[in-house]
Amino acid sequence: LILAEYEKFYLINAYVPNSGRGLVNLAKRKVWDKFFLDYIRELDAVKPIIYTGDLNVAHQEIDLANPKTNRNKTAGFTDQERGDFTRLLDAGMIDSH
Repeated sequence: LILAEYEKFYLINAYVPNSGRGLVNLAKRKVWDKFFLDYIRELDAVKPIIYTGDLNVAHQEIDLANPKTNRNKTAGFTDQERGDFTRLLDAGMIDSH
């Protein structure tokens, strides 16, 4: 996680933890997602945020070649990860793809 503070905004670059083959790190990913959402909200209360990096999520079905066979089986495409990303969007973030 890299945070750069500028006069009018924060710039965040993050490598979001990957849930891993067989989703062995999914529980750790859930902890990260909760921590990061709280962190984003704190910063956003001060000034706008630009958030970039490797987010390790395929939020929509269009983001994956075979969504039906990968749902809840592939890191980045579990209901939990997609839901946590939706919560980031609900907090005011915009997915620019």
